[in-house]
Amino acid sequence: MSATKKELDEAKMSEQQQTSDDLASDEETIIAIGKQKISFQHVVLLLAASLSVIIVVLVFIFTVLEGYRIIPEYGFIDFLFGHEWDSPHEQYGILPMIVGTILVVLIAAVIAIPVGTMAAMYLSEIAPEIVRKIMKPIIEILASIPSIIYGFIGWRTLVLFLQNQLGFKSGRTAFTAGVVLSIMILPTIITIADDSLKAVPRAYREGSFALGATNWQTIRKVVLPASSSGLTAAYILGFGRAIGETMAVYFLAGGGKNLQWNIFRGVDTLTSLILKQLPEASIGSVEYHAIFGAACVLFLITFCVNLIGDLLIRRFSKKFRGASK
Repeated sequence: MSATKKELDEAKMSEQQQTSDDLASDEETIIAIGKQKISFQHVVLLLAASLSVIIVVLVFIFTVLEGYRIIPEYGFIDFLFGHEWDSPHEQYGILPMIVGTILVVLIAAVIAIPVGTMAAMYLSEIAPEIVRKIMKPIIEILASIPSIIYGFIGWRTLVLFLQNQLGFKSGRTAFTAGVVLSIMILPTIITIADDSLKAVPRAYREGSFALGATNWQTIRKVVLPASSSGLTAAYILGFGRAIGETMAVYFLAGGGKNLQWNIFRGVDTLTSLILKQLPEASIGSVEYHAIFGAACVLFLITFCVNLIGDLLIRRFSKKFRGASK
């Protein structure tokens, strides 16, 4: 009787072991099949992800190959720090355009960053849900309006106001371009900043309220520091769009090929310079290479802005993670 029972137990254990081996074999087969599918998907996804990188690299290489020639033809110092761009007299200094770009972008940032942050704070932390559902799509629609429309409206309103009401000789100034540019980058800043504020865990807010903090104290002391990396990303993206904007600035900045620090005078930016001069330049000429040299400088400025933004984002993220431990 005991021998029979022992044999049954051994048979049962053998069957269980066989079943386990079969399941393991099936699992390995499934994993192998999955890996084959994933490997094919990886190739497709890698190609899709690499496409944008390849395009950027090719554009950069083409721009550099055309732009570096201005150095032996005209001189690096004279090109980068020259105070005048005058094609008929073969003067190709781009310092006025660099300064004009910085002036316009700084004016836009000074206006758009505080306004965009406050708007995002209202939408994320204060506005009723019905108000948020109405305002957020409208703000996002602003980002889709063509820049030439912004430029035309700015010319018909702000430019004429400065000329007719405030007595400016010309309303097309760095200040005018900066104000309109700030409106153009507001949707980018507000949308990303709002998403960043919304991403802060609710537990942080509840913990602050539990300690007796008011809603404003919670926003200022808890939510804003916790979302600092996302807010920085919003500012950098807005800043990047402002640097690369062309049509609105072309309409409103007024143009000025001499070095100008007065924000109420006309200036040229690197983008407006490229827009105006490239169609008139002969391919292979010194002016043609100077224009591509200006494009290289614009690339470099944009790269530096993004690099600084990335470093700030990492620093804020690391600082907040360290403080939350």
